[in-house]
Amino acid sequence: MGDVTTTARDDMVAALLGVAMVAGVYLDGWAHLHLATVDSFFTPWHALLYGAFALAAAWSVALVLLRGRQGTPWRSRIPSGYGWGLVGVAVFAIGGLLDLAWHLAFGVETGLDALVSPTHLLLLVGGILLLASPVRSAVVAGGPGHGAAVVALAAAAALAGFFLSYVSAFVEPGARASFVPVPEGAPGHRAAELEAAVGLGGYLISTTLITAPVLFLRRRGLLRRGAIVAIVAAVALGGVVLTQGAYVLAALGAIAGAVVVETVRPRLGSAALAAAMPALVWSGQLVGLAAQGDLRWPPSLAVGAVVLAGLWGWALGWLTRPGLPALARVAEPPPAPAPRVALRLVEPGTPPQR
Repeated sequence: MGDVTTTARDDMVAALLGVAMVAGVYLDGWAHLHLATVDSFFTPWHALLYGAFALAAAWSVALVLLRGRQGTPWRSRIPSGYGWGLVGVAVFAIGGLLDLAWHLAFGVETGLDALVSPTHLLLLVGGILLLASPVRSAVVAGGPGHGAAVVALAAAAALAGFFLSYVSAFVEPGARASFVPVPEGAPGHRAAELEAAVGLGGYLISTTLITAPVLFLRRRGLLRRGAIVAIVAAVALGGVVLTQGAYVLAALGAIAGAVVVETVRPRLGSAALAAAMPALVWSGQLVGLAAQGDLRWPPSLAVGAVVLAGLWGWALGWLTRPGLPALARVAEPPPAPAPRVALRLVEPGTPPQR
């Protein structure tokens, strides 16, 4: 590995096959949520998911055969960035077989347990490793890269967003829940604020989900025009699929906020960009929620969520900014010297000295 490279077309094919895999995941999730007849492993949604995986795996193997040098060891024929992708193929295949056995033994999950099922989490790990192959290829190649890295990273963010859908502000916007404050210490205080607290946590987790890929691309010099919109749209539209369009205007508002971020991106540093991104995305979402009559948080809570997400984004950007100096190591004082003990040889019978 290391001296075999792929072309932009090779990476784009891999990225688009990854998009097909993620589409299969979302359609399977939609079927579990909205179709009461899903009680088997053998469904059209699983066929799309595993069919796309088979094509993506076959393409990764084909790149080894097509781009590698004939007569060299197989490890030396793996294109740069695709080694971990082949590991992901193995992990995903093993996860699929275990998932079949799991469903046959314990049935098909239909709720939160489906997102934290051990076999499904194994599929997540394998899928992320496979999806990220074009990203790693672009990192190894250096330079401005090409669109395949953005497409692949957007697909990976959407896949992570699916498995975090139970705390996703794109799936269940916290601001759509009614909030009736109960004074501290009064009966029912915790229950009254629980849903709002979960909603605020969802905004922070979703902020990390959309901001971290952008900061990664910027740090690696791969942030292209349209990348921010692609990542936000991939996660937001995934939420639209899972909810059957329940918050489509909110999703469009979030994407519109990402478009605004794109216009000011060249003038912002890493921390400022990471702060502006959630602030504008969630502002757009709240406007969309208000337009469809689903904004129920009071202004103090809604505006506070935007500010809080912006501060969290700023912290992420500051911690990952280029050139962050390493923390100085505090010098420890040298150990104290051991006390000296003088020894004298005394002849037998010599009286002790006072």
